[in-house]
Amino acid sequence: MRKAGGLGCVALVLAATAAGPVPPEAVILYEAACLSCRQGDPDLAASYLLRAIGAGFADVSHLRRDPELRALRDHPVFSAILAARDAADGRLAHRRLERWRERYPAYRCEIDEPARISYLTALDETAQKRMRRMLDDLAVHLTRSLFEAMPAHGVLIAIPTEADAARILDDPHIHGRYTHPTRQLIARDAGRSLRHEFVHVLHQGHMDRLGQQHPPWVQEGLASLYEEYRLGPEGTIEFPPNDRDVFATDLLNGGKLLSWPELFSLSSKHLSSEARRAYPQLRSIFRFLASWGKLEAFYRSFVDGFDEEPAAIGALQRTFGQPIDRLESRWRRWLAEPRPEADERTESPIARRADAEAPENG
Repeated sequence: MRKAGGLGCVALVLAATAAGPVPPEAVILYEAACLSCRQGDPDLAASYLLRAIGAGFADVSHLRRDPELRALRDHPVFSAILAARDAADGRLAHRRLERWRERYPAYRCEIDEPARISYLTALDETAQKRMRRMLDDLAVHLTRSLFEAMPAHGVLIAIPTEADAARILDDPHIHGRYTHPTRQLIARDAGRSLRHEFVHVLHQGHMDRLGQQHPPWVQEGLASLYEEYRLGPEGTIEFPPNDRDVFATDLLNGGKLLSWPELFSLSSKHLSSEARRAYPQLRSIFRFLASWGKLEAFYRSFVDGFDEEPAAIGALQRTFGQPIDRLESRWRRWLAEPRPEADERTESPIARRADAEAPENG
């Protein structure tokens, strides 16, 4: 079997990360590694995995979480690959930032060394300070309540001009995107979209540390929840309704809600295709959890029981002590109750951009 020295693995990881989309050969080799694990041959699996990285497979975070590779996690080659990704992180972060600075030299560049975050934005100085304070406060809350620590890897946060964002995101319906393999967060605004994607940053870091891959409905539900919030002086938090919640009520009244089993079974791809119905429901469900003071208990129960029940439905049932069908009925009644109207301002692109000028914390 091919040996994997530390420097050799670092070189492979750096090369793979710079290679762009994963080549088909790398996917085939990765699948061969998974098959070898299932067949009880970890040495052969390690060989295939190393070849997959050499061929361009760069998503080392996926390796940490993939249950197909569980039998390989104590193998020296597997450990060397993970250590190499960690060792290469600083160089990769510097490379990402320099590429962005070369392309957008007029953007404001700041580096938060303790948090391992590089900022490259088109914001003015006042908006930049407000944005940084907002994310600092949100990071403190999230690490205390849910995710335990900041990610171990460096992250680039880019907030481009509207014209540049249109080219970078290449879809007018996408307001932000966090790409975990490349550690890049891009947001059209310094408010709602940025908060949504920033939750993904911390959540992905937590999943890496746990070696878990949480279902899409949990990932997107949490991120949608934190689009709007108010932090209290004693660390308390409230989640006021936004336009997603208004639309969730409209779906209820129109009989167009997805059932919880349907919603919770959606893949990332199908969740995106059902986004108009799915995201309002997910935010509403997580607001329901928070309204009963159950958000942290649910997440902790889910994480602790992940190996036995990775779909998170069992964690919901344990948290409330009720079967899922009764919980869904309870949520629908809660959703039907009269509530304050959401701030319709959040639908406007101009308002989204101006969110950086609004008071901190949503």
